[in-house]
Amino acid sequence: MERILAPINTYSKLVLAFLFVVVPFFVLSLKINEFGSNNVNREITLSMQSKIRFYNELMGDDFGRIINWMKAFSSHDELDLLSNQAEILSANEKRETILKVQKELEILQSTSQFVKNVSVHIPSLGRTISSINLFGDIPEEEFHVLNTPTNLFEAPFVYWNGRLFISLSFPIMVNNTSPEFVLGVEISIDKLTGMFDQFAINPHGGTLLVDNKRQWTIANKPNTALLEPMIRDIVEKEGETHGIRQMKWNGQSYMVSFAISQALGTTLVTYEPEEEVFGSVHRFREWLWVLIGLAVIVIALVSFFLYRVIHKPMNQLVRAFRRVERGDMNISVTYNHHDEFNYLFAQFNNMVRRLQEMIVEVYEQKYRAQHAEIKQLQSQINPHFFYNSLFILYRLSKKTGDEVLIRFSKYLGDYFEFVTRNTRTEVSLREEVQHALNYVEIQSIRFAHQIKVDFDEFPIDFQAIQIPRIVLQPIIENAYKYALEEKEDEGRLAVRFDAEPDGLMISVEDNGEAMNETRAQELNNRLLNSPDSMEETSGMINVHRRLKYRYGEKYGLSLSVGELGGLKVSIRIPRGDDHVSDSHRGQ
Repeated sequence: MERILAPINTYSKLVLAFLFVVVPFFVLSLKINEFGSNNVNREITLSMQSKIRFYNELMGDDFGRIINWMKAFSSHDELDLLSNQAEILSANEKRETILKVQKELEILQSTSQFVKNVSVHIPSLGRTISSINLFGDIPEEEFHVLNTPTNLFEAPFVYWNGRLFISLSFPIMVNNTSPEFVLGVEISIDKLTGMFDQFAINPHGGTLLVDNKRQWTIANKPNTALLEPMIRDIVEKEGETHGIRQMKWNGQSYMVSFAISQALGTTLVTYEPEEEVFGSVHRFREWLWVLIGLAVIVIALVSFFLYRVIHKPMNQLVRAFRRVERGDMNISVTYNHHDEFNYLFAQFNNMVRRLQEMIVEVYEQKYRAQHAEIKQLQSQINPHFFYNSLFILYRLSKKTGDEVLIRFSKYLGDYFEFVTRNTRTEVSLREEVQHALNYVEIQSIRFAHQIKVDFDEFPIDFQAIQIPRIVLQPIIENAYKYALEEKEDEGRLAVRFDAEPDGLMISVEDNGEAMNETRAQELNNRLLNSPDSMEETSGMINVHRRLKYRYGEKYGLSLSVGELGGLKVSIRIPRGDDHVSDSHRGQ
């Protein structure tokens, strides 16, 4: 964190600190508001859904009782007498039978709030018995409409001339023959729409009952046409018996809740304007955003105040210090406010004046003397003291029995001995590989649980080959530095040795940052063609150029995408001195 904040100025740090304190409260408020809004929305939708399912089941139960009564009533003896044996009845018997039938019809009418009238049309009598009118002529048009066969358990309703019926012809006849009687129950549309009015939360909503065959619609509001696309989608979509949808019409959003009755062949639909349903929730969110906007304005004002009071004088003082750093001593700063910066500005001016009085001789002489002493001490450092110290560390670690420390001191001693004591420009491949292996062992102790190393066994046939010093270790170090150091776990490094007919291919690959063919080709081109060093591959360029200089153009490094997903560096060297380049052989 300190490394990230280091290049940021004090003013920015203060603003960031202020935001760090305030922003979490804003985020928390938004999350709480969102959570509350979601809960309220869910409760409202569940309430709408539960309400319409309740009324749909209520109608299903009510109309189901009516249908069951009609089936039971169709087998009454009185209906059989009137429809088949009326001619053998006396006038008094016929009158009593008709009164009994009417009594049954009145009982049915009184058992349901939705029944407006119950009538039975008897063709043999040429009369209609009704729960409202005792006896009358058969209305021919109504009789033919109600005589249409219906499925009482899937689509029992018949809609005609703005009236809704449930009819039963007994028996069901074919070839247009006349039935014995037709039983018709007229449903009160006013009662239905009155019940629909109870659904509405506000006057802009409405409820309607739709035939699933889309032949008729009963609604408590006249503007049902707006729901036609939604109703069509609900009725035609299979597998859903209830649900809630959102619909837009004339620029306004509606919440549409529906419940389908398979027994009645109808769909009960209710709709409410979304603004009326969720208006309070939306207004609360709007006020929250207003509060956040005011808070942002306050933050901006505080930031401007901090800029005027702290950042501006601080920036002026920093610029003055930088001029002094560049050697400009003819500088004086002014500050007109009486606060802590006034003291700092005054002391800065005093410091510049004192520097101008002291400057150059005593200060420079002391600096040169200290510098000369440091150089002298550095030149007197004896490498033997360093090696002896490592040897003492190795012996002490063997006494303590700490195996990790023993190995670490041994690998470290071997590593620095190879780097500093060996003055040869070339070493055997065996020594070079051992030096690289010492480096890997040191890094393995450092990254014991982060990086897994797969180091192939070195081929015996190539041990005596003489190669330039330190060509393998920089490639491995490059993999640790740029690909594996930042990995917290599951780092992979693989070192392979593959014998070829005319030499040896050594490959080093990692599973660091994901590498693709385009990126690998770009790095390879820069490695082979660019005369300038690359930040990520400066060590590679050094090794590549030394190998090309030693063996020729066909040898050196090449870059590609490895099997582990990271960068793969391949080092090609020949079998022996037969492949030494002409330029190197001349030397």
